[in-house]
Amino acid sequence: MHTFYVPPNQVGGDFTEINGSEHHHLRNVLRLNIGDNVRIIDGIGNIRIAEISNIQEHSTVVNIIDHQFQSNKKPEISLYQGIPKNDKMELILQKTTELGITKVVPVMTKRSLQVANENRIERWKKIIISATKQCQTPWLTHLSEIHKFNECLKQLNRYDLKIILWENEEQNHIRTILQQTENLGSIAVLVGPEGGFEEEEVKYAVEYGCKPVSLGTNILRTETAAIAITAIINYVYRN
Repeated sequence: MHTFYVPPNQVGGDFTEINGSEHHHLRNVLRLNIGDNVRIIDGIGNIRIAEISNIQEHSTVVNIIDHQFQSNKKPEISLYQGIPKNDKMELILQKTTELGITKVVPVMTKRSLQVANENRIERWKKIIISATKQCQTPWLTHLSEIHKFNECLKQLNRYDLKIILWENEEQNHIRTILQQTENLGSIAVLVGPEGGFEEEEVKYAVEYGCKPVSLGTNILRTETAAIAITAIINYVYRN
């Protein structure tokens, strides 16, 4: 059964419209027909099974026949990602969404070389929606607006655990940190762009309660590090 995303403010009652690119995919790519069943997600835990009742030029109308709610997994995992070059951010968003990341905050650090424009951010959102549908989760990863590094540190107070990946950390391995913590409601992970964080940034993050953490002796690409740390935390705390 094919899955389609409809924003929560557009879902309600016995009938729902599928519009925009989702309608185009349903009508022109998949070529579904009246009477076919589809799966509707709204990104906040609701799963609706619906039957196509009308296919128009610019929208598809579906009749809701079943509705279930699935709670989001705990702990909440937020990735504060230093903005990398080219398509690396797209890979990070796709794979961490598949792994169940709760929120991604793009961060401008001292070594970030690119500033995302509006078109790029819209593409990021589409990648998240596509990955959400692909992995069959009813929860949409929240993509935050871009923050400067110093600004994002001020958001970290509410997290139970705050870690910053740093390749020069010699004492705290990720395994050690995770073995020392349990029953966490929320985790924030800071990952640098190409070249990582500058030492001054790491020191500043420590002042805000972040623990510098190493993923091992191998130097990882930023996209590898982001995906790896998300997978590790997901495995340890959610499965």
